[in-house]
Amino acid sequence: MTRTENNILLFSITLCWSASYIFIKSLPPELSVFAYLTLTTGIATVILVAVFAKRLRRMTRGTVKTALVLSAFLTANLLLEKKGIERLPSSNASFLAALAVIAVPLLLLLFKRKPSRNNAVGAFVIVAGLGLTNRFSISAFMSSGTVFMLLSCMCTAAYTIAADRFTKREDPLLIGILQMGFTALSSFALWFFEDSRTFLSVDYTKELLSSIFILAFFSKAYAYIVLMFSQKYTDPVSVTIIASTEPVVTLLLAVLIPAAFGGSETFSIFSLCGAMVIVAGAVIAGSNFLGARNLPKEGHTIAR
Repeated sequence: MTRTENNILLFSITLCWSASYIFIKSLPPELSVFAYLTLTTGIATVILVAVFAKRLRRMTRGTVKTALVLSAFLTANLLLEKKGIERLPSSNASFLAALAVIAVPLLLLLFKRKPSRNNAVGAFVIVAGLGLTNRFSISAFMSSGTVFMLLSCMCTAAYTIAADRFTKREDPLLIGILQMGFTALSSFALWFFEDSRTFLSVDYTKELLSSIFILAFFSKAYAYIVLMFSQKYTDPVSVTIIASTEPVVTLLLAVLIPAAFGGSETFSIFSLCGAMVIVAGAVIAGSNFLGARNLPKEGHTIAR
């Protein structure tokens, strides 16, 4: 798989996650996050098992351990993110979540993997663009929600780095299926502690079922399987750089499909300039012009 082909796949994941807000907004407010995770990851697991049943015969003990680790990071990230969003304005929460583009290179330094100059400069430009787009309130950061979002951001970074390492030596398809299944089981356990009626407590309307199925198929089953395959052929910094364009894609969708986003999103001068800065940062991080003259022939940077 070429770098361009892989980047297209990664961008398709970003598109799925950005579009998922349309369907998340249609979910009833009384549906708990545990119920949401159980239903979406559970349906995604059923779909993946049905399609790739024969592949499960190749499952090894190492694959199971790998999926358990990734599932733990994924579940912790989603739950911490929910706590943070509850306590912060959406713009502040979005900005803190996007700091994964900085957290990943910093964590990689612990493994003696130094990002390229373009990776570093591009990451900071992206963060600046996010700040410009969101126009967050500095005083609102003085909240416990900031702690939850920063912890969530670190879980995202750890998940990305772990997935990069595991997919290079294990079957990415099996990892994707198993981690989805383990996430569904852990979410169900938390849901049971929250409400022992679990599935019986949900009002299954047509709107709920259609939204849950679409989210399960695209934002869970498709997105995480493709993510596992993509990480086999790329590096964690590239993954977070492409994921950081999600606010730009979400803004475009909100303008193109205003009714689905409540009709409140417009192209303000700040959002437009911020989107342009984010794209510029992604271009800088995805190229190599800052270090081209100084790199040895074989190269030692993360970006390929």
